[in-house]
Amino acid sequence: MDISKLLKDYRKKNNLTQEYVAHQLNISRQAISAWENNLSCPDIENLLLLSDLYKVSLDKLVGKG
Repeated sequence: MDISKLLKDYRKKNNLTQEYVAHQLNISRQAISAWENNLSCPDIENLLLLSDLYKVSLDKLVGKG
């Protein structure tokens, strides 16, 4: 499974909006949308923040676990 699908799935499993995630990471909602639509990828810093926010290991978040 590609990372964009995983990011969207984990966000939805946690019942979070793109707006909420963007606010928590101090980035734009459009950035979250771009990640979830495979238009760009989060950097390692944001991946670590997302893993904490979604309560999932970094390996699982990027599809390696």
